[in-house]
Amino acid sequence: MKTGTYGWKSVFAFTFRQTAKSKAFKVSSVIIIVLVFAIALLAGVLPALIGSRSTSDDGDITGDGEALVGTVYFADTTGITTGKDYEGFLSGLGVKINDCGKDADIQSLTERVKGENKSLLIVIRENKIGYDIYASRPDDESVSSGTANSFGETFKSVFDSVRLSRAGLTDEQIAAANKTVSVYQSVAGEPTENDFGFVVKMVLPMLSSIVLFMLIFIYGQMVAQSIAQEKTSKVMELLLTSVRPLAIIIGKILAMGSLALIQFMMIIVSGVLGIVVSTPLSSSIIGSSEETGAVTSQLMNEVGNALGGFSPVVILLIIVVFIVGFIFFALIAGLIGATVSRMEDLNAAMQPMSIIGVLGFYLAYFPSTMGGEANTMALVSYYLPISSPFSIPSALLTGAIDIPQALLAVLVLCVFVVLMALLVARVYEQIILHTGNRLKLGDILGLVKSK
Repeated sequence: MKTGTYGWKSVFAFTFRQTAKSKAFKVSSVIIIVLVFAIALLAGVLPALIGSRSTSDDGDITGDGEALVGTVYFADTTGITTGKDYEGFLSGLGVKINDCGKDADIQSLTERVKGENKSLLIVIRENKIGYDIYASRPDDESVSSGTANSFGETFKSVFDSVRLSRAGLTDEQIAAANKTVSVYQSVAGEPTENDFGFVVKMVLPMLSSIVLFMLIFIYGQMVAQSIAQEKTSKVMELLLTSVRPLAIIIGKILAMGSLALIQFMMIIVSGVLGIVVSTPLSSSIIGSSEETGAVTSQLMNEVGNALGGFSPVVILLIIVVFIVGFIFFALIAGLIGATVSRMEDLNAAMQPMSIIGVLGFYLAYFPSTMGGEANTMALVSYYLPISSPFSIPSALLTGAIDIPQALLAVLVLCVFVVLMALLVARVYEQIILHTGNRLKLGDILGLVKSK
């Protein structure tokens, strides 16, 4: 007995072969490989280029002859330096330093600085590869991020001078003295990051959203175009003599989805190759400069921090989100393609889907430019089916959401896909046989009610 999906394998095989052999698919695949490889290569080399040109003049310490900071609270948890080591340059600026000792209560100091005008908290800590200098500033904007960075860099210079000028060091102490020092700043009590980390967290969601948006919508439109073309050329009548109507849309969606997934994997492989090739290039750019190497190491660490959620599980989840998101939009596109009786009507019929897709894209991207992952817009974008295929991948990579939250978002997306599939299965057979004026949303809903 022939089921409602009888013949989908034949439709899948035919559509897959025809599209894969097309010139457009081959050319686009080459362009994707070259473009992604170049972007990944540049991303890998960029920290080294920035490091080779970096200076410590990121902001001002004084303005119009007046110090931009009144009091600096200082805590060197390593015990290498004390407040006296920094009094020389601070007293000349009219800045008071309050040495809180190596065992200071950092949490209490952070809360104090957060509400104190024109103050700064400088904390020095040791990490696995070197030292970190954190500059926490008030939340009233009395101290700018540039000023906080400049103070951090100045403290870094003094810290380096003191630890390297000490006499009688053991080999272990010398090795410790040569470790790199990283500078971070933030509003007191908020997560620390430098400007490069902010750029990474802003650009990554945009790039990932654009890539997923293009793949999902290009191949979704190809599903609609293929169905509409066969329907308007009477090929559909021949197809329906050997396969069931629902099998046509299933076969085409799976075929286009497979091709889209292939190109998606091309993107991942090309990106990895670009990063691998960039490693020796970065080393040659860094050369033997200790200062450049330190800056580059800091930038690479920031990239690692920005991609805090990167893992095989995350990559697998991203692929699942891509597949499920594609099926959701492809079902809509296939339904739209079946509603037209003339190819000239297809563009007009696809406009609502395009608007919805663009809305979903901006809903996924804008939170990264508006202060982050915790705001309401970002949270909504994870659970709306029009935006979650674009927002979840970048949120996973940057660590904005954890695995359980992502699984819940994927589950919600799957529910919407099932609901859309049930809608398509309910009305597709009647729509594909329709001729005449293009069916609109009201007409489709009327068919749903009449079934």
